[in-house]
Amino acid sequence: MKNQFAFFLILSLSILLGNDFRPTFLVLNHFDRSLSNVDSTMVNTFSNSIFEFDSTFHVLFENIDEYENPASSYMVTIRDLGEKHNVDYILYNRIKHDKNRFTLDGQLFNTRSGGLIHRRKVDLINYLNGQINELNMWIGNVAGILDNEWQLNRESIMFSDPEDIELKKTPLGAAMRSLVAPGWGQSYSGKKISSKVWAGTESTLSLAILFSYLKYDEAAKSFLKNLNLYGSSDDVQKVTGFRTQAEIDWEKHKKYSELAIAFAGATGTGWVANSIHAWIIGPRPYKNIYQKWESQKPNTAG
Repeated sequence: MKNQFAFFLILSLSILLGNDFRPTFLVLNHFDRSLSNVDSTMVNTFSNSIFEFDSTFHVLFENIDEYENPASSYMVTIRDLGEKHNVDYILYNRIKHDKNRFTLDGQLFNTRSGGLIHRRKVDLINYLNGQINELNMWIGNVAGILDNEWQLNRESIMFSDPEDIELKKTPLGAAMRSLVAPGWGQSYSGKKISSKVWAGTESTLSLAILFSYLKYDEAAKSFLKNLNLYGSSDDVQKVTGFRTQAEIDWEKHKKYSELAIAFAGATGTGWVANSIHAWIIGPRPYKNIYQKWESQKPNTAG
């Protein structure tokens, strides 16, 4: 899915900020999917500002997550953009979607120093017009604009009593299942890949134990057989052969015995680790718990 980039200038914020200083902002948006009417909504919401749009803006902060300190990594770029567009601040907004959730990462940079002076990151369920509502709340916070409707839109999908919610799946349930069968707890938590990895690893180790035991048993029986033949034979050549073969069988029996013990230890350790891992990644509620959005259906009567 292609990323969508756009940028616009907020040129008149003196009325909003209530002073004679007229700060200007270069606002950069990076969305991993197209958001309809986002430009027109911004213009209507912040009607006291002046916007200029350019959809041909190139990728700027594509790899921002790769840096431990994004502020210091982009200081030169921030200062260059500030000088190029003659703005005081750069406001970078990124929205990423993950199934039925989305994250908004907003960063405010000072173009004079190039430093990061404010950051906001939220992880929310994908509620109705939620992306635009969260953008409004973030930009409004930077511009000093407060609108109770934005907060009410977010709170309208929240459970009033989240402490009364009973989880159908729990980390303990995942751990107990993996203790019974490796990978079951991961599958129970929806982690299909790790479920297959754990199940495959433990199955391989179990087969290695079985193979080592069978080879050990085979070598032990062969050793006893050749030992008996060695003790009951009078033929010098045969005695030498039986002895040599018995020594080979003894070494094999020792090797496969040690392998079986090692694989058994690895299997047991892995079994316990698999259960602990299932507990760690087990299903837990998000920090903010939301109920399902129920949109009102239009009244078609009459």
